[in-house]
Amino acid sequence: MGIWQKMKESAAKGPIATFGHATLYGSGEIGRIKESGIGNERQLLSGVSARVESGSDLEKRVTATRLVAMGVFAFAAKKKSGGESYLTIEGPEFFWTFEVDRNDRAKAQAFAAKVNDAARKVS
Repeated sequence: MGIWQKMKESAAKGPIATFGHATLYGSGEIGRIKESGIGNERQLLSGVSARVESGSDLEKRVTATRLVAMGVFAFAAKKKSGGESYLTIEGPEFFWTFEVDRNDRAKAQAFAAKVNDAARKVS
């Protein structure tokens, strides 16, 4: 295998799309920067879905298990005045949330669509 082929294959496994601290990889994984800000974690895309939703819709949908997983975020979401949007990425073993600035809602929706498309391809 030539050097160009190796470089091409390596690039195909790298980042495809990003939104904030979330990254979609060509390797069939989704990742995020850890909440501590040090390092990142990755999850396989199988069974993963992403969506952009309002804070009130998210609050209605959150189960007790997710509430524990979300920790401080759950309490912060209740204290907001309304109109917030969140990108949620969830899989069989994880549930991630990212607050979306009003000006970035279209970017978050485009990222969610890419995640969902990639997840359908690996499932």
